[in-house]
Amino acid sequence: MPTLNWSGKDKVVAYDRLVPYHVLNHKYNHGGTTDNKIIHGDNLIALKSLLPVYENKIKCIYIDPPYNTGNEGWIYNDNVNSPQIQKWIGLVVGREGEDFSRHDKWLCMMYPRLKILKRLLANDGAIFISIDDNEQANLKLICDEIFGSQNFIAQFAWKRKKEISNDSRNVSTQGEYILCYGKTIQTELNRESLSAESIKKSYRPPTEEFPLDYWRTVPITVSKGLSGGGYEYEVTTPSGAIHKKLWAYPKHRYEELVSSGKIYFGKNGSASPMRVMYLSESTGKPTSNYWDDVATNREGKKEILNIFGDNAFQTPKPTRLIERILQIATDKNSIVLDSFAGSGTTAHAVINL
Repeated sequence: MPTLNWSGKDKVVAYDRLVPYHVLNHKYNHGGTTDNKIIHGDNLIALKSLLPVYENKIKCIYIDPPYNTGNEGWIYNDNVNSPQIQKWIGLVVGREGEDFSRHDKWLCMMYPRLKILKRLLANDGAIFISIDDNEQANLKLICDEIFGSQNFIAQFAWKRKKEISNDSRNVSTQGEYILCYGKTIQTELNRESLSAESIKKSYRPPTEEFPLDYWRTVPITVSKGLSGGGYEYEVTTPSGAIHKKLWAYPKHRYEELVSSGKIYFGKNGSASPMRVMYLSESTGKPTSNYWDDVATNREGKKEILNIFGDNAFQTPKPTRLIERILQIATDKNSIVLDSFAGSGTTAHAVINL
């Protein structure tokens, strides 16, 4: 497996173990019974402080770290030249850190945090990391190293804006990425629930012949030459038509489906048989790795404007984007963590769900 080397890596590759444990100072009690926490402070120290209680317990981690674009015009410096990071680099890797490229500094900042985040993940947990072209390639390599390339699940492409603009060299940058890794091979994402639009498009209303629920048909033939083979035999339809094909089921299983009213022979009862699948039997659909139907940054900005009264954050993620992640990665009792909390979109999404 290829690994990435950069100036300062030797100083940070094991630095997560040197970060001292701190006890969280719980200043506020809002009178509720919730175990939710908002931690204010250096996220490296905060993450280490969570380990004694939450190691191997976090089902889903979402982070939106600095993209390292070099743009310092928003509330968080979007690169690694902020005073806090400069101080940390100097303390950890020494004076030579002053000569590092911004990519070196970014990697030095991210590596120990990702190491601790991995320890916090449950064995069946997943981490999702938003990123753009500036550090995507570097992030993928260090995540392969930390989480294991075998635990890479997907790189989701998110269409973050609909507008066409000349962002760089006559290219309009409309998308960015969300890298997803599991803690182990046990990690498996949930299937997405079917939308009302999808149900309307794919399913038929109940009929006298199939009255139990909305239903759709699924072919039960097999193409010749595919691995797994099939079963060749004749079937006779209610109208007397005969079809001899390569079927997906052995004959006794096909006859069971006919007896249970799960086979459709077309309107006139003579078409090639197809299996009937009821909506209640659906387990949802696999999620796509291309998300152009979730929400855009414009929606995120509107949410911030409604909450704060001004655009306190220039590029906030929309709540619906995080909700999509939570729906495919968590259940009702899951613990969720965001260690680059920004405007609190992840917490907002959790509360919505």
